Amino acid sequence: MRRTALVFILLLVIFRLSAQTDSTREAPADSATVGTNPELEYSGDTFIEGNSEGENRAVVRDSTRNPSDTAIAPKKRKDAIETTINYNARDSMVFDVEGRKLYLYGKTHIDYGSISLDADQTSINWNERTIKSQYSTDTLGRKKGKPVFSQGSDVYETEDILYNFKTKRAIIKGVVTEQDGAFMHGEDVKKNEEDELFIKGAKYSTCNLADPHFFIESEKIKVIPGNKVVSGPFNLKFREVPTPLWFPFGMFPQPRQKASGIVFPSYGEESRRGFFLRNGGYYFALSDYMDLRVTGDIYSKGGYAFDITSNYKVRYQFSGALNFAYNKNIIQGPEGDSENSDFWIRWNLRPETRGNSSFSASVNAGSSSYNQNNNVAIVDPQRSINSTFTSSVSYSQRFNRLPMNLSTNLRQTQNIQSGIYTMTLPDLALNVNRIYPFKKLVKSSKSPLAKISFSHNFVAKNEITNSTPSVSGLGFTPINYEQVDDTLAFNLENLGTLYDRAKIGGRHTIPVSTSFNLLKYFTVSPSFNYQEVWYTKELDFTYVPEEGGVRVDTTQTFSRAGSWSSGASVNTRMYGMYYVKGLSGIEAIRHVMTPSVSFSYNPDFSDEKYGVYETIQVDSAGNTRTVSKYQGFAYGSPRGSESRTVGFSLTNNIEMKVRAKKDTANEFKKIKLFDNLSFNTGYNFAADSFKLSNINWNARTSFFNNKVNVTLGGAFDPYVYVEDGTNNGRKLDRYAWNNGGGLGNLSSLRTNISFSLKPKNSKNKNDEQQNNNPNQSPFDESSNAIQDSPFGTEGEKEYVQQNPEEYVDFNVPWSLRVAYNISRSQNGLADAQVTSHGIQFSGTLGLTDKTQITFNSGYDVKNKDFTQTRIGVVRDLHCWSLNFNWVPFGRYQSFSLTIRPKSALLQDLKLEKRRNFTDFFN
Repeated sequence: MRRTALVFILLLVIFRLSAQTDSTREAPADSATVGTNPELEYSGDTFIEGNSEGENRAVVRDSTRNPSDTAIAPKKRKDAIETTINYNARDSMVFDVEGRKLYLYGKTHIDYGSISLDADQTSINWNERTIKSQYSTDTLGRKKGKPVFSQGSDVYETEDILYNFKTKRAIIKGVVTEQDGAFMHGEDVKKNEEDELFIKGAKYSTCNLADPHFFIESEKIKVIPGNKVVSGPFNLKFREVPTPLWFPFGMFPQPRQKASGIVFPSYGEESRRGFFLRNGGYYFALSDYMDLRVTGDIYSKGGYAFDITSNYKVRYQFSGALNFAYNKNIIQGPEGDSENSDFWIRWNLRPETRGNSSFSASVNAGSSSYNQNNNVAIVDPQRSINSTFTSSVSYSQRFNRLPMNLSTNLRQTQNIQSGIYTMTLPDLALNVNRIYPFKKLVKSSKSPLAKISFSHNFVAKNEITNSTPSVSGLGFTPINYEQVDDTLAFNLENLGTLYDRAKIGGRHTIPVSTSFNLLKYFTVSPSFNYQEVWYTKELDFTYVPEEGGVRVDTTQTFSRAGSWSSGASVNTRMYGMYYVKGLSGIEAIRHVMTPSVSFSYNPDFSDEKYGVYETIQVDSAGNTRTVSKYQGFAYGSPRGSESRTVGFSLTNNIEMKVRAKKDTANEFKKIKLFDNLSFNTGYNFAADSFKLSNINWNARTSFFNNKVNVTLGGAFDPYVYVEDGTNNGRKLDRYAWNNGGGLGNLSSLRTNISFSLKPKNSKNKNDEQQNNNPNQSPFDESSNAIQDSPFGTEGEKEYVQQNPEEYVDFNVPWSLRVAYNISRSQNGLADAQVTSHGIQFSGTLGLTDKTQITFNSGYDVKNKDFTQTRIGVVRDLHCWSLNFNWVPFGRYQSFSLTIRPKSALLQDLKLEKRRNFTDFFN
């Protein structure tokens, strides 16, 4: 402290004497920063001001200025320092007063606006407006305290740096810096006032090691931050081993924002279509809210393809994407070349929640062979075997002052195997919210009258399909029915026929309900439901004696029919607790039962007085059928038979309370024995026979902390069957339990068992330390690596979100998921038939902490064959990744091998070998 005070007093005296020698000269602009204090803004002399933390600040003050002087102050010089320079040093500071220089030693630190500089040795030259920093060596000759220069988000680790804070230029020796996810190494670097770097002896890599695994080496490179890297002749090297890849020049885009540019193609070979260039083209950054990507493929045997994709966004309203793909395949064969064309359209629109209306769209449509002829088996196996695609466009509107909402949808379903198209143009729904008309008239909100409510739902649609209408529901074949192909082509020629087949209709539904408590523990819920269907046509049935059959005609007219039903249900909940004694660890078993009894009534609308059904003669033998004039229409017909049904159901939940062994905070824990165990059936008093319906049951439970899940379900047919010479036998109206048959015949049974296993995730301690130290320098000399964000760059994170299937969790050494299912059915005395029986399994296996094997397969026990199988290998090569995908057998047998850098900046620098499933056909 004495030494510092003495130096301070000495400097103050010398500077004051120097100022008094020539009081009329212009105050020299010093290298120290001028602050906002007007008393300091035009000062000419310098002294060092310290603070309690040992940090110093250069301050300028003019000792000759008289505060009361009214003379105009001299203007600020153009080369004046813009802000305060703060500096400190752990070891010592030496001032050269005559040379106007300051020397800092031992972990020095300088702050100058947005610039900071850390080094072991630093000097400041006030005359030349420069800061020079360098490292020092220890007793063993090892470098320590290399300069680290930071300006904004840019950080440079150097051997030596000379920075001019007047011109904002710098000369740097031995630099390592990160630029937008890539790392630049250079021997000699010049930095201009635009922060552009001119590098001699440069290495450009996305590997964050000080000695990178691979790099692009060039004698000269220019870096334009946030824009591009431009290189002279360069060579790709692995370690220090050169490769045959020499190029006369290079340009590597590094836009912080989207920018237009060339999309470089991938290359390879197919046995079917020959050598190829794929996905090459141009990307147009049209604006911040819209872009366009145009790419194409070309094959040596004559095929080609193009793909157009555009992403768009309207702020605060919606975003989406539009894609159109076209392929022209030319296949060479022994009998000559064959050609086929495929196309596919995808459009999606995602609204942002705002206001009372929304519009969304998802369109998928194309030719039936597109997925089979393109590279989807490896990228998306499920899509390659999926035969049905659905498109929809929807609009919805809520009304502020009305308790209703409106929605309309345009839907299209395409089955590429059967060639059936079904279009709903449109599907309309108008819903009125539930209304309580008597709520304000009754004081008690629990009154049954106050709980009476109703709502109104109206739906309408116009459904067009090219599938031939079925007459199986009539029970006979009309004499004017023409047997044609199963499907009708969608074209202008068939437009009239398609419109005649359209199913146009609407349906009104008005449900009315209430509820009240009975005897405190029972809840009674009566209900009434009115339904009415509207159509633009109806069927007319006429028996023609001369031909011995029925003629069915369609009459174009507005037609409507109403129906109603009513019902009531009573339910309660019962709790039971059984305390266990004598069993170690088990405290009690809790049983919750929810029984329910319901009654429903539906009139018989097949009575001719309702005008919907009629009984007609169907053949010359005098046989008759009751048919509806709305047979096969959009919303069907009112119920054609009376029903007075009492329903019974019982739902059970069983839990066990056990004493916890390890957890001292909770003395007990619950174990679910059955999440659900339910039974239900019904009895129809209006039926003339077989009044009791099947007894259905379902059970769901889990074991080992929900690692194993078991679901069971089935149905019992409660009636007796006797042999009558047929496979199924004859069903008698007698209950099985009265004839020693228990609950009856097990007509259906399904079982699903699944389990998933994986060890507990263990997070790397180094990652935790890095995450807990946000101020850690990106350069770590002890690990010989340039530290990156643990979550990657913004570009890398965006790529992960867009391509999640390309990434695996290396923190999980292994995982396994197995699902087993079997379903069987039995009709009467016939042998039980297994309808489905199979096992599916998938998982990952970490051979090392950098290698993962993924697999997904299954075995169809019924058909004795494996399902779609896919095996993948992922190898983390630090800054590179290796991906191998293999479909070993089946229709989509194929494989692909790709080695590429992890960073999206060099995603086109890859080695790829691929063989598609079509190559195995030759």
